[in-house]
Amino acid sequence: MPFSETTLISPYAQIADDVVIGEGCRIESGVVIGAGTQLADGVKLEPEVSLGENNVIGVGTVIKSGTQLGSGNQIAEYCVLGGPPLISGRIALPGRLCIGDRNVIREFATIQVGTDEDGVTCIGNTNYIMPNVQIGHDSRVGNKVTLTNKASLCGHVTIEDEVVLGLGATIHQHCRIGRLAMVGATAYVSRDIVPFVLVDGRSGGIVGLNKIGLARRGFSQFTISELKSAYRVIFREALSRQEITARLQNHPCPEVQELLSFLISSNRGIEQARKSK
Repeated sequence: MPFSETTLISPYAQIADDVVIGEGCRIESGVVIGAGTQLADGVKLEPEVSLGENNVIGVGTVIKSGTQLGSGNQIAEYCVLGGPPLISGRIALPGRLCIGDRNVIREFATIQVGTDEDGVTCIGNTNYIMPNVQIGHDSRVGNKVTLTNKASLCGHVTIEDEVVLGLGATIHQHCRIGRLAMVGATAYVSRDIVPFVLVDGRSGGIVGLNKIGLARRGFSQFTISELKSAYRVIFREALSRQEITARLQNHPCPEVQELLSFLISSNRGIEQARKSK
């Protein structure tokens, strides 16, 4: 395991024999790096970082204390993983950042740890996180999510599986984005977004079902039709939450029940459909 003269490695780091480490890396005490990992030029790892197998990490990336990566992740140049939360005031015991497997995290993305000793920011598996994305403290990102350039999660945000956030979309603290929702470019989201819908980037309002996304993921025309009917009940008939529940609670379609369950459990309130002119 030969190293360049420009590489600084603590004698207290735990590094597998086949790890490839490029020039300009800095690896501090307490780091654990599994077999098959490749560290490109300029990488800096800080204490208590844990990397699984076959991770590839680009030039200039900083991985801070309390960060754990699974296997097969591709981290591009100049990312900051595990930075302190972007909040005012001192944090005595910052939390952790846990990243799963097979994620692609592109250039200049930043992801912060949780806000206290028990706080965790979680990134699931097989996500595509594009350049300059910001994922704030205590947020949770599911699986197969696409976060487009400059999308921002402001902290305590939950992004469910297969969501797509468009260019520059901003999600307010404590908001949830339901499964397979698609949020348009530059949208500002301050309330929960139910699953399976499209959000207009200009107005931030819901504009219908994500029918193309549903079809691409193998949802049957019957299921899409049932979701469309449920959508009309929720957004077009001016019903209260209790009335919506009464109409849909015995519906046989599992996806409709998922939609209703999300609606019932929302604490922040549901984003409404965009009004027609």
